[in-house]
Amino acid sequence: MNSDEMIEAIQKGDAARVSALIDKDSSLLNAKSGTITSLLLALYHGHPEIAQLLVKRGAKVSFPEACALGDSGALKLLDRDPSLLNAFSEDGFPALGLAVFFRHPELAGKLIERGADVNAAAKNPQRVAPVHAAATVRDHDTMRLLLERGADPNARQQMGFTPFHSAASRGDVKMAKLLLEFGADPNAITEDGKSAADIAEKYGQPAFAEWLRGMSHG
Repeated sequence: MNSDEMIEAIQKGDAARVSALIDKDSSLLNAKSGTITSLLLALYHGHPEIAQLLVKRGAKVSFPEACALGDSGALKLLDRDPSLLNAFSEDGFPALGLAVFFRHPELAGKLIERGADVNAAAKNPQRVAPVHAAATVRDHDTMRLLLERGADPNARQQMGFTPFHSAASRGDVKMAKLLLEFGADPNAITEDGKSAADIAEKYGQPAFAEWLRGMSHG
């Protein structure tokens, strides 16, 4: 099936193959892997150049996808229809979270300024909220903005991970201190019983674990 070929070519980052398949059948621009559009699939697999190729070839771009792409056109879409601000992608991620996760801090800041829901968690099993995305990509400025606007520093995503756990996995003491400033619980435990120090050690961040233990004994 051409649709399966298209999905496979996107996942592999084979732009030439993607282009050739579209030449044969333009409906493949809107191919999906489950609920994931081809455009988002390209981004999830780390192939933004293929996402851009799909856009150039005429793929439909939803508001959440425009946010994931960091496309300035996202704000124009919002000007035309303000109700899009808290839209979710077809696979369940909030537009703001996608802008944060794909490292478009300027766009994320504008969405927050316009009143995007800073606590909007993904409507899928991952339950990722913008604060988790900011911790994952180590975007301190956007995290501060989210927390200042009332984002929950102890929001739980899949497996009960908090943003503090994400900071631990990256050895990001600066992020952890920022989260603590806004009331994060440094002793939060994941669903499988892991502390932030456990997570830090699991991901090869002993300095973070040491800092955390020093803080709790200080």
